[in-house]
Parts: sequence; C-alpha cells; structure tokens
Amino acid sequence: MTTPLPTAWKGGGANPVVIFTGGEKNTNGFYFGGKGGRGTVNHGNMDGGSFIFELNGVRWSIDPGNQSYGLLERAGFDLWARCQDCDRWKLLTKNNFGHSTLSVNNQLHVVDGKAEIIDFKECVQPEAILDLTPAFKGQLKSAHRRFVKDSQSSLLIEDKIEISAETKWITWQMITQADVQLVKGGAVLRQDGQTLKLENLSHPEIMVSVISLDPPPLYFDKTIENLKRIEIRIPAWTVENGKMNLKVRLSGE
Repeated sequence: MTTPLPTAWKGGGANPVVIFTGGEKNTNGFYFGGKGGRGTVNHGNMDGGSFIFELNGVRWSIDPGNQSYGLLERAGFDLWARCQDCDRWKLLTKNNFGHSTLSVNNQLHVVDGKAEIIDFKECVQPEAILDLTPAFKGQLKSAHRRFVKDSQSSLLIEDKIEISAETKWITWQMITQADVQLVKGGAVLRQDGQTLKLENLSHPEIMVSVISLDPPPLYFDKTIENLKRIEIRIPAWTVENGKMNLKVRLSGE
C-alpha cells in the first residue's frame, strides 16, 4: 500500500519551510519551496522569505547552494562568526542579495530576525504567509510574504509591507539562470526551450531590472554560470499612506 504525497506541506523548526507540488497528474512539473528562518541558525543564511520555483522541467528561481568552506578558511575568511557585520554575510551564497527574497535600503537582513510561517492553507489553491518583520527590524514597520499556487502552472507572490521613517527602497528579488527579456509590465524568461512570464501585477509602471552575478561580486564568491538577479525596486516616497502590496505572478505555458 502506498500513500500519495501531499500537494501542500509545511514544516516548522529553526528553518520553517513550505512546499507546493502539482501532484501526480500535473503535466507541468510544478514545484515550489519557500522558507523562513534566520542567519544565526547553524550553517544559516540571510534567506528568510526566499523561494525556489520549477515548472516544465526548469528551475526558474534558484537557490545558490553551498560552497567549499575549506577554500574560504584557508584564505583566512571567517565563516563561523555570526554577528551582523561578520565576514560570512559578505558572501552571495550567505546574504540576502543572493536569494529570491526582499531587501530594504540595500542592507543585509537582521541576522537574528527569524521569519516564521504564520498561516498555511492546504486546499485547491494552497497558500502560506510568512512574517518577515523580524528580518527588517529598523528598516520597515512590517513585512508579510504570501505564496499562492493559483494554478497548475503559476505562482503568486504577494508582499504586504508597512514602511517606516528609515525606509528608502524596497527591492523584490529573484535569482535565476534564465535569459531575461524585459517587457512592459514585467519580463519574459527563457531557458532550456521553455518560457516563463513574470508579471508585475501591482506596479506595472516600474521597469524590471537585471543585475548580472556572473562573474560574482567578490573573488571568494561561488561562480554560477549565467546567474543574475531580477529586481523590482520601489522607492519609499511612492508608497501611499505608508502601506504597500507588491504582487508578482510567475506563469508558464
């Protein structure tokens, strides 16, 4: 006797995660994984709110993965201290600038600010909400990220943000190896013969930008072929009444 895997699942602990799949009958190969957590957990990264997304056999939003600790240690790089300004967070694989999450004011996430899953719905269109507020202490008043599998071939990411006097910029990020074509209201990604549409639903007037990460920023960073960061940058002065909903949909064919 076999038990079918759930199409939506969440796990708690030090690094809470949520997973959506397309199920056994999904021909699109839908797979999503999102996470909370904080940098100070063992072997942790500043990646609360980040996600991976696969569709049609292509991993569109990627995690940069780990890199050789030995090489870094031999070079005198301090990997193990986990203070806010320690060496570890200079690395693209460890800081928020190398993950598909939010960044504020081009600053690092708060190292001990834990992002938690605060809501989870296992249904036809499963969804999860993460409270990212602790990761942005001193940068925002609050931030909540909602992931929704809104069809068998699309993912909705919605960020509800309340800014503070310290907020200057909010940056939505997605890390990818796909080729990116900028279009009105978003972008079109192409990889391995497949296509993915990125729609900036909430702020279509703001042009998407692309930052090349190959070669990476630092000599010690891990090199990943064709790596880039897609950004949607929202200036705080455009946020009306201090609150904003940032909605992006990723959809395939």
